[in-house]
Amino acid sequence: MNNSKDKQAYEHVIEYIGQQVEEGRLKKGDKIPTERKLVEILEIGRNSIREALEILDMLGIVERRQGSGTYIRKDFDSWFSGPMSIAFMLSDTGKHEIFEFRNMIEVEMATIAAERITDDEIEELKDCYEKLINIDDEFINAKYDNKFHSLLARATKNIILINSYNAMEYMMDMLIYDVRTRGILSEGKDLLVRIHREVCEAVVERNPVEAREAMKRHMTEVRKYFE
Repeated sequence: MNNSKDKQAYEHVIEYIGQQVEEGRLKKGDKIPTERKLVEILEIGRNSIREALEILDMLGIVERRQGSGTYIRKDFDSWFSGPMSIAFMLSDTGKHEIFEFRNMIEVEMATIAAERITDDEIEELKDCYEKLINIDDEFINAKYDNKFHSLLARATKNIILINSYNAMEYMMDMLIYDVRTRGILSEGKDLLVRIHREVCEAVVERNPVEAREAMKRHMTEVRKYFE
């Protein structure tokens, strides 16, 4: 292999494994070539191979099993949202930025969820909605509010969207609790019941057009108590 002077040796290992994944030769759970084999393929030192594998391990892309080898992580998708969440919290993300993020994706999320939601996910969404409207403890209620929207994200089957939404979960909790408190003080719980019912019914009926409009109305109401 022709090693460019602009790259560290370990970067070629990471690039090679990335290419194997991109080309479909390595998938989640697959064992990657041994260190000895990588030395032969890439024509670089074993120490560089080990350094690259340690970096990929720390990033959560691979897992190293003693006596067995190194594997592409099976749970990479769920692991990915953890570092993203920490990065968001360390970046001093403000409430207006969180709301803008929600406003941008929630409408499309509801639309896609209505198209792709499974029967099991429908039952879970309905159960979450029932708890959301019937539990009086506002702190617990806000948790179900957040779960309601997380279930919509999951129903899209879009991994990037799901991970991005999950990474914002902690800050979403705070925003949802704040907005709910203001809304309830102003108009009572009926408002929150109504705006969630419309979204839930449209998604359960697998009506993407109405789901889109219902979520637009939902976000319009949220905006009133956010600004």
